[in-house]
Amino acid sequence: MKAISFLGFGNYQETTYISPLGSEECKTRFFQEALVEFYKPKTLYVLLTKTVETGIPRNASESNWEALKKNLQGKVNLQPIYNVPEAHSTDDIWQLFDMLTNCLEEGDRVIFDITHGFRSLPVLALITVSYLRVVRGVKIEGLIYGAFEAENKETNKSPTFDLLPMVSLLEWTTATDQFIKTGNGQALADLLLRSGDTAAQELAASIQGIAQGLQLLRPMDIMQEAAKLPQLIAAAAPTVSQSVPPFATLLGRVEEDYCKFGLVNPTDYTASPKASLLRQLEMIEWYAQKDQIVQALSMAREWLPSLLCFHFNIDPQVERPNRVEMELLLNGGSTSPDASGNKYQSPYLEEYKSSVSKEKRDQLRNLWSDKYKLEQQSSRRY
Repeated sequence: MKAISFLGFGNYQETTYISPLGSEECKTRFFQEALVEFYKPKTLYVLLTKTVETGIPRNASESNWEALKKNLQGKVNLQPIYNVPEAHSTDDIWQLFDMLTNCLEEGDRVIFDITHGFRSLPVLALITVSYLRVVRGVKIEGLIYGAFEAENKETNKSPTFDLLPMVSLLEWTTATDQFIKTGNGQALADLLLRSGDTAAQELAASIQGIAQGLQLLRPMDIMQEAAKLPQLIAAAAPTVSQSVPPFATLLGRVEEDYCKFGLVNPTDYTASPKASLLRQLEMIEWYAQKDQIVQALSMAREWLPSLLCFHFNIDPQVERPNRVEMELLLNGGSTSPDASGNKYQSPYLEEYKSSVSKEKRDQLRNLWSDKYKLEQQSSRRY
């Protein structure tokens, strides 16, 4: 495991740091020494500006860097990162980014110490590590802060805080946002599965079911899984909220966006044919709003025969011929003549003409026959 730390120029005072892992303590001026005692990293990278490397604080006899090297001699593989920029221009930020990138490799486990970070350096370094977590699979084991300012004046002891849950919140926020914006729920499901809680695992399975249904254009699966969401979110919230307190708020967004698709038994057209059609229409609108035009048109085309089945009060799920008849109506109501000149006319054609205006029939036929081309839909974006 590796650790990354910042060393500042201050004249640090001695205190006894208390480990966040248990009762272990370390009396030192430099939190880096306590970090090594508590977490036993194999390598400790210390970021140094030129001032910190060579400058001597007031009332001190040597630089903080020289003093830290003596304290850590033989305890850890100490690796300085020299010439950290002291200014904060865009070029300086990218230079620091490169420095951090060069010390972390594929699959590294890292502890990040922000105790003595100067100005925006800790935030920038954390963003860099988050980037490396994605591109190189770096795993953040801790985001550590030695709180000297919270020292107990009677015992001369200072707490150490692990702020890793804040990194976890970033993961949860990103995963939730991805599911809401794109329908891809894999990252959110993975986080739920990681918790190990049965209720969270059931919620993960439902989210995966919704995501797969959206990907494969399976509206019945989406409706069935979405109907479970409120109960599953409520069941998972007590456990997951212990480590991620805003869990209920985040998943409230998921519930708001996807529960509108929910229907307990969507294939039962005798009980709720209109409800099923309306929820499928919601999905079509969802695809269009997410700029997934191909999926929107594909589902709309499948939705039209179901709409006509509802109009004629027949079940599109029981007998395939019902949908075939509706598809024939959308194509004009009759087949082309065969070799003998005979053609089949739908028994629903006359009722269709008398109950649906020509304007609406033409609109339905144009959509069914793909007259509304994809490029026409796409052009609205430019």
